Amino acid sequence: MKQIKTQWAAAILLAVLALSLLATGIWGFAQRGQEQTQAALLKMRNYAVLRTAAGAIVNDLALNAKREARAYADANGYSRNQRSAYADEQEQLARKAAEEKYFGSTKSLDRTDLNLSIEALETALTGFTRLETQEKAAYAEVWREEQKAKAAKAAEQETASAEDGALSEDALVVSAEEKVDYSGFVPSAQLAALGETLTPAYDAMYDVLETSLPDLQPAMRAQLREPLIAVVKGGESDFQTEYDHYAKTGADTIYVGGERTRMFIARQATNLVVLAAGTLVIALTVFYYKPLKRSLGMPRLVISFFFLLLLVAAALYNINVPGMMSTVLWRTGMYGVLALAMLPGIQSGISLNMGMTVGIIAGLISTLVALEMNMTGWGAFLFSVIGGIILALPIGILYGKLLNRLQGSEMTVSTYVGFSFVSLFCIAWMLLPFKNPKLTWALGSGLRTMHNMSDSFGQLLDNFLSFTVLGVKVPTGLLMFFLLCCLLMWLFSRSRSGLAMNAAGANHRFAEAAGVNVNLMRIIGTTISTVIAAVGIIVYSQSFGFMQLYNGPKQMGFVAASAILIGGATVTRAKVSHVIIGTFLFQGVLALGIQVANAAIAEGGLSEVMRILISNGIILYALTQSGGESRG
Repeated sequence: MKQIKTQWAAAILLAVLALSLLATGIWGFAQRGQEQTQAALLKMRNYAVLRTAAGAIVNDLALNAKREARAYADANGYSRNQRSAYADEQEQLARKAAEEKYFGSTKSLDRTDLNLSIEALETALTGFTRLETQEKAAYAEVWREEQKAKAAKAAEQETASAEDGALSEDALVVSAEEKVDYSGFVPSAQLAALGETLTPAYDAMYDVLETSLPDLQPAMRAQLREPLIAVVKGGESDFQTEYDHYAKTGADTIYVGGERTRMFIARQATNLVVLAAGTLVIALTVFYYKPLKRSLGMPRLVISFFFLLLLVAAALYNINVPGMMSTVLWRTGMYGVLALAMLPGIQSGISLNMGMTVGIIAGLISTLVALEMNMTGWGAFLFSVIGGIILALPIGILYGKLLNRLQGSEMTVSTYVGFSFVSLFCIAWMLLPFKNPKLTWALGSGLRTMHNMSDSFGQLLDNFLSFTVLGVKVPTGLLMFFLLCCLLMWLFSRSRSGLAMNAAGANHRFAEAAGVNVNLMRIIGTTISTVIAAVGIIVYSQSFGFMQLYNGPKQMGFVAASAILIGGATVTRAKVSHVIIGTFLFQGVLALGIQVANAAIAEGGLSEVMRILISNGIILYALTQSGGESRG
C-alpha cells in the first residue's frame, strides 16, 4: 500500500510539473507574436549588426596598439621576449578598452535610420536568398548522389578484402548528409542579377553604420560585406532560429530584468512543450507501471521508454525530429520482412532461425539474375521475388530436414549453417557464370562486392505512393509490402496448418499425442522462414539502394533476432505484433541514438562507433531477455 501511495504521489508531482512546463511553453509561444517581443528581437538584430561592424574596429585598434608597442619596445632596447610580452599586453589592453566602448553601448539600437536601412537590405536579400536556396538545394542533391556513389565505390573496394565484407546503411546515410561542398556551384544569370541588387542596399546600410561608428574606415566596407549580410540573413527565419542567430554575437546580453525572462521563455517555448510531453509520458508510465509491465513486458517497456526519451532529447538538441522519424519508418520497412522471417522458426519450434542467411542467398541469386538480364522496374522486382521463392523452397526443405536430425541444438546448428553457407558462397560468387560487366570485376573474374540497384529497381517500393505529412516522409509502398507480408503470415498462423505448426512448437509431445506430424511442421516452419528471408533481402536491397554479396548477409540474423525479441517474443513463442513493434523500436532507438549521441558529443564524427555500440548493446539486452517466460 505504501508503495502504491508513493507511486501515485510521484506520478501526480510529475503531472503537475508537466502541466506547468506546458503552460509556460504556451505562454512563450504567445509572447513571440507580441509587439514588444518583436521590438526586442529587432533590438537584438540591430545590436548584432553593430557589434559585427564594431568587431572590425576593435581588431583594427588592437592591431595598431600592437604595432605601436613593438615600435616603442624597439626604440627602448627591449629584448625579444620583453618586446613580445609588452606588445601582447598592449594589444589586450587596447582590445578590452575598445570592446567596452563599442560592445557595451545600446544607445543606437532604436535608431529609425538604422532600422530602415537594415530592413531595406533584408528585402533585397529575401528574393536573392529564396532563389539561391532553390538552386543550391538542386546542386546539393546532385552532389550528395555523387558522394554516395563515390562512397559506395570506395567501400566496395575496401570491403572486397575486409573481414566482414559488409557496408552498413548508416555509412551511406552519413556520407549523404555530409556538409555540401559548394565550391563547384555556379549561380544562374537570374541569381547573379539579384545579387547585384544587394550592393546599393548594403552600401546604404553601411553609410548609416558610419554615422553610428565614426571609427569605421572606408576600406572596411568590402571587408565587412559578407559577415554583415550573413547577420542580416537571420531575419528570414522563424523566431527561435532568428534569436539563436543573433545570440551568437552576444545580442541576448542586452536584456535585463523581466524583458530578459520574457525573451528567454519565448525562445525556449518549443523545448518547454517537448519537455512537458516527455514529463507527462514519464508520469503516465509511473502511474501505470504495473499494467504496462504486465502487458508489454520489461524489455518492450524499457526500450519504448528509451525511444521516447531519445525523441525528447533529439528535439532539445534541435535535431530534425520529422526527418529522423522518416528514417525510422524507412528502416522499419527495410528490415521488417527480414525480422518476420524469424517468426515461423519460433512458432514451429526451431527457435531463432539464425540460419536464415540460406534464404537470403537464394534472394540474392534471383536478384543477380534479374540484374544480369538488365531487367528494371516492377518486372525486375517481381522476377526477383518469385525467383527467390522458387530457389528458397528446396533449400528450406533440406535445411528443415537437417534441423530435424539435430533437435535440441537448433540455434547453435542454425548459426553454424548460416555462417558456413555465407562462407561457401564467398567462393561461389567468384565462380558463378555471370557475364554482365555491371556485376563483374573490371579485372579478373567473379562478382563485385556491391551492386547499385538504382538502374534496376532501387527504392521502387519506397517511392510508390510515398507522401510527406508534417515533415515526415512516409514510404507507403515499402510499409504496405511489409504489412502485407505480416498479414499473410497472420492468416497462415490461423489456418489448420498454422495452428498445427504453433502447437508443435509450443509442446511437441502434446502435438504428437493429438496426431500432429511434428517433424513435418518443423520443416514447414523452416521452409517458410527461408522463403521470407529470400523476399526480405530483396526488399532490403531495393530500399538500401545496394545489394551486398560475400560477407554482407552474415549479421542479418542477429539484427532480425534482436528486433523480434525486443518486440516481446521469446525463443519459444512469438506473434506478428512482436515483429512489427520490435522492428520499429529497434530501428528507432538505433537511428535516434546515433544522432543524439553525436549531438551530445561536441567532437562528432562518431556515427559508425555509436552505431556499433548501440546496435550491439540492444542485441545483447534482447538476447538476455530471450530465456524468460513466454508472453502472449
